[in-house]
Amino acid sequence: MVNKMTRYILILCLILFSQTQFLTADEEPKLEPITITVQKGENLSLISKKYLEDSNRWSELLKYNKIPNPNLIKPGMTLTIPVFLRKPVMGVASFVVGKVEWNGAGGSGPWTPVKLGQELHAKDQIKTSDKGKVDIQIREVGLIRVFHDSLFEVKGKETPNSAVSVALFKGSLDAKVNKSANKQGDYKLTIVNPSATAGVRGTEFRVELDSKLNSTTSCFEGIVDVNAEGKTVTVTQGMATFVEKGKAPVEPYLIPEAPKLKAE
Repeated sequence: MVNKMTRYILILCLILFSQTQFLTADEEPKLEPITITVQKGENLSLISKKYLEDSNRWSELLKYNKIPNPNLIKPGMTLTIPVFLRKPVMGVASFVVGKVEWNGAGGSGPWTPVKLGQELHAKDQIKTSDKGKVDIQIREVGLIRVFHDSLFEVKGKETPNSAVSVALFKGSLDAKVNKSANKQGDYKLTIVNPSATAGVRGTEFRVELDSKLNSTTSCFEGIVDVNAEGKTVTVTQGMATFVEKGKAPVEPYLIPEAPKLKAE
């Protein structure tokens, strides 16, 4: 009788443990404090733009690190960014090859090499060289692969419930967005470029800019809505649209079959 009761309790504990693991697996990892090293050319203003959710709270950063005067911040100094001041994490660099650089101050300040596993926040920019490439896992959205000779920005969310927005200023990217049952117009991701905006609910697609910043959006799976100059076209699997800067999108046209986007 004791053995049966013991077995029953063990089985019950295992079930409860597995359910707990399943529930917590979907939760976003909690932020931790980070320690940074002040780089040449950085000052308190740039550091606040890079790492603080509200750059106006720089005085709290000084107080936390027991620094009485902002003029004491010098290259080589280490600073701890506490959780209560940190920007929310929008994504993580999951694959890096070649020269890929990061700028956490919206393009101002020095550029530094992107490291595998590096966190990305709203207004962070990524720049790739002629042989550079980076995969970015955007939380709750999917995978974005930024190709060579590109300039990319994680813009973030306007509200907690709005779509994640990113920008492509130069070059090209592929994306694989997790499928969504949301209704048309309720996007999981929007990609802004100099000539158009793409709204995505769940699909695999490519955005390419030419030297004149005209864009081509190709859909490999699912649906992408492309808008420019007040006109929206719906691009379905196996189709693409071209947008000349300052003009509306052309009607979608057929493209050759493309390979599936897989994580490196």
